[in-house]
Amino acid sequence: METKFKFLKISAVIFRVLAWVSVAVGVVSAIVIFIGGGTPEAPRSTGFIGLLLGIVYFFLFYTAAEVIVLLLDIRGRIDKGSSV
Repeated sequence: METKFKFLKISAVIFRVLAWVSVAVGVVSAIVIFIGGGTPEAPRSTGFIGLLLGIVYFFLFYTAAEVIVLLLDIRGRIDKGSSV
């Protein structure tokens, strides 16, 4: 099973990394907009939107990673012959 699902294991790691990167980008963009004071093109409320989107993407990516890990765990138990 080690080589059979190698792509899924790598995908789970990539999704976790993307989750943390998205929340970091959301927080940094919100801080930059709040410190910059906002402009007519990008008012301060845009900072809240960036922060909210970073959190939403974090949950989406992290959930995708956990679902992949869960499916791999289920498959591992089935391969070992134990009951799920």
